[in-house]
Amino acid sequence: MNKLKDSKSAFLRLSADSEINWYEWGEEAFRKAKEEDKPILVDVGAAWCHWCHVMDETTYKDKEVIRIINENFIAIKVDRDEMPDLDKKLQLAVSSLTGESGWPLTVFMTPEGQVFYGGTYFPPDDAYGRIGFKKLLLELSRVWKEERDKITQVAETLHSSLESITYSKEKAEWDKVEEVVSAIVSNYDFDHGGLQGTMKFPHPTIDELLLAYSYYTNSDTEARLSMYTLKKMYYGGIFDQVGGGFHRYTVDDEWYVPHFEKLLIDNAELLLDYVHAYHYSTDTEILDALTLTSDFILREMFLGEGFANSLDADSEGKEGYYYTWTEDEFRDALQNEDYRLWVRVFNVDRGEEVEGRKVLKRTADLKDLSKHFNDPLGKLKEVRAKLLEYRETHRKPPFKDDNTYTYPNARVAQALLESSIITGKGMREALKVIEKISPNVSRRLDGGKEGLPEDYASALLAIITAYEVTGDKKYRELSIELSERVKSLDYNYPVDSPNESVASLALKGILKTKIIKGETIDLEVPFAPSPLFTAGVTQIVSSLVKGTAHVVIVNEKDGKADSLHKASLLSYHPMKVVEVVTPDDVDFLPSFIRSMVKFNQGSSRAYVCKGNTCSMPVTSTENIKLLLKSNR
Repeated sequence: MNKLKDSKSAFLRLSADSEINWYEWGEEAFRKAKEEDKPILVDVGAAWCHWCHVMDETTYKDKEVIRIINENFIAIKVDRDEMPDLDKKLQLAVSSLTGESGWPLTVFMTPEGQVFYGGTYFPPDDAYGRIGFKKLLLELSRVWKEERDKITQVAETLHSSLESITYSKEKAEWDKVEEVVSAIVSNYDFDHGGLQGTMKFPHPTIDELLLAYSYYTNSDTEARLSMYTLKKMYYGGIFDQVGGGFHRYTVDDEWYVPHFEKLLIDNAELLLDYVHAYHYSTDTEILDALTLTSDFILREMFLGEGFANSLDADSEGKEGYYYTWTEDEFRDALQNEDYRLWVRVFNVDRGEEVEGRKVLKRTADLKDLSKHFNDPLGKLKEVRAKLLEYRETHRKPPFKDDNTYTYPNARVAQALLESSIITGKGMREALKVIEKISPNVSRRLDGGKEGLPEDYASALLAIITAYEVTGDKKYRELSIELSERVKSLDYNYPVDSPNESVASLALKGILKTKIIKGETIDLEVPFAPSPLFTAGVTQIVSSLVKGTAHVVIVNEKDGKADSLHKASLLSYHPMKVVEVVTPDDVDFLPSFIRSMVKFNQGSSRAYVCKGNTCSMPVTSTENIKLLLKSNR
């Protein structure tokens, strides 16, 4: 055994019996490197990462590689889900040196912790156009012993350049929104949706910014681009066509062939993406996508008190085996159905393969299916259920990382609270997570290390959402306390990568808390030099410039407040807060609202406030939607 057997990290424990003398990241490894005057090799990966497993099973099990590492390096394994802040720094360092980033991330550094070389996947010997790891290790060891001044110079120069990186804080101006939206449209893939490129990652913050831009400008062009992307993903192989939920990315530009890992954080943010798109459009297929994604999260990720972090890409020794199919399996699974039709619908007869098995992709929309069935969506659900039952019965599911990290759990709690208003599912499970959040946020739901800024920011948003959905005043008080904690943290990183940046999460939570308290909104927003991946903070700028909405529902206990509350939650607005109050709650409302809102009038009603002005009271759900639509 090396130093990994007692780690809390599922990824690190997978290498506990490796012959390499792996250390966890910490003082012991760095002290050892200084004592033995050796460079440090850091392997950053995750339990869900396919190529991390490939490198572990090939490169790091090669006898010569093991010998070279143990004799010449101090080896450290890092779980990027355990230490995302460290991963972010190392990704930036390696990409600055070599242009590569991703997982596995292979990093070489001095005993003082300064990076001097790195890359991603390395085969044991030269292959795939990449240098073999044996050759690389021997050369780096030689340079360390014979020409260390070269390493020192590279390390110090890189360290200085990284230290000098800052993110400019800018006042909210519409020109910035136009600049970012223009960059997105210029890089948009009009054939397949999403951003142009040979691989495709979902970018939920981009989809949401385009919707917000259309809302504020009263133009549907950008919203059409957002919806086109969401539909293409829903029909593609990146979406689990049988069980719902999304894989992390595809290796092509058509959303077709994925790497099959499923991450909680990705599915949480995509669920929010589809929920808000449904608020905007009430589209049937968007509803189907969000319902299936919610079902997947509840069925496969919920552990009783929280949600698992990820599902592996591989199962039974093959990449994607759990999710891919043969025609014979389709026939067996569908039994009395016309399997030939469904083989065509899911492209099994002529589609792309992974390890000799077909990746499912929808080729027929509901209009096509209506030629065969009176209720095409109902029939589609029936067929999916049969395929899911067969899959669960005949295959071993992928490895599940059951670490309950706060950041993805808070995000999925927020998403399920919002989606539960549509689906009727998930509120109970989301509140299990919510009840574990306190003002002292930890890295995991069940305690331990102090939380990172992303843990605090996502927890704040989840608590605000719990207050909006349940109306429980304890969540209001906790959100105000958490907001003060978030303000004290370093949340300046504005890059969506592609998950929403910590700056966007934090500022969104602070902004919503200011709306609740009726405070002056005077936020500055950090931006990165490249505008393309700052959609999250840009949407906040759009709301700061164009205005936010505060819906106050006065519950006179006549039974009518519930419908007003639900309509407010389901109506689209890029930045709104919904509160249900009773006449007893008047003291905590902002003074300008207290002066406008009338209590004890006998009938429940709603006010839509913007800035320091509130609408006349309305008692119909349609009027709430109209007021929010006009609140631009």
